[in-house]
Amino acid sequence: MNTAYYISVWLHIICAAFWIGGMLFLPLVLLPGIKNNPERRQVLMVTGLKFRFYGWIVLSLLVVTGFLNIHFRGIHFSRSFFTQSSYGRLVVVKIILFITILLVSLVHDLLVGSKAVQASPETAGSNRVQVARWSGRILLLVSLTMAFLGVIISRGG
Repeated sequence: MNTAYYISVWLHIICAAFWIGGMLFLPLVLLPGIKNNPERRQVLMVTGLKFRFYGWIVLSLLVVTGFLNIHFRGIHFSRSFFTQSSYGRLVVVKIILFITILLVSLVHDLLVGSKAVQASPETAGSNRVQVARWSGRILLLVSLTMAFLGVIISRGG
């Protein structure tokens, strides 16, 4: 393996840590920390928008480094790779999960997230707010699953 491969793997791990860490930070640290803050919605909105900006950069880097990692390992994409090897099948699952992350992120970011933050306290149980909460939970669960699969793949599973 060459230096470029190690850099690509390192960057892939850093990006995954940023993505998962950010999703854990918001509900476990930020929300409890601003619970009684009169500017709670504003703080959440600014933080969410900032994370969204960097989150999409990180997702882009994860795509690039994921394919680079496969390339640097000398694996050629072919039908037989994806269907006949356990490694290839795990890569297919990761690709499907990543597409799921992209789709759920689009719904969360563009359709419900910011509108849920702007919702009045009277509409805190609205469908939009519930979709925003659940989409965040789904993103975290899928991301943790992908990280687990990454460990399996990196160990030759």
